Amino acid sequence: MFNSQQSIDVNSHLESENKTLEWYVMRVTYQRELIAKRRFDELGIVSFVPTRLNRTRLSSGINKLQRKALVHNYIFVFSDRDTLDAIKQFELPYLRYVMHVQDSVRQVMKVPLEQMRSFMLVTGTEDERLMLLAPDSVDLRLGTRVRVIGGLFAGAEGVLIKVAGARERRVVVKIEGVTAVATPKIDRELLEEIK
Repeated sequence: MFNSQQSIDVNSHLESENKTLEWYVMRVTYQRELIAKRRFDELGIVSFVPTRLNRTRLSSGINKLQRKALVHNYIFVFSDRDTLDAIKQFELPYLRYVMHVQDSVRQVMKVPLEQMRSFMLVTGTEDERLMLLAPDSVDLRLGTRVRVIGGLFAGAEGVLIKVAGARERRVVVKIEGVTAVATPKIDRELLEEIK
């Protein structure tokens, strides 16, 4: 996988000071997002993979709980570009930056801190009523921007809209081009409009 010299090279990048840390969206191949997360944890780098516990039945008839990625082939990493470049080169060659077009320029995709915090608040719960949505199936311009002020999702910010497959309006947090997630129904008194 890697040798000690490569590990030293990565460590020198990790020890550099005065780096701007941002949330990068990374793609992994062959659903190795949890493997990559473990390696980032070992390196002391904050990363996030939304997961859910799934019950699977083994051939022996025994039920087993397994943690599976909620959004396949993506990992969100809080780091600086130089450190990520070194990790991609020396540690995890199957990592790729997710690119997107902004202002007619193709760029590495980063998620703003507040948006990532809301996404982590919502997807970090084990609530089975969360709805994972294709990002292009949700038009956030049709809803009202809100902040959840109480309950399980307190602090999350998103857009209150009607989503397909649900009877009631739900708070949706979206990472453009990657995924969108809708909370279960939240009582109106636990929401405040963001102006």
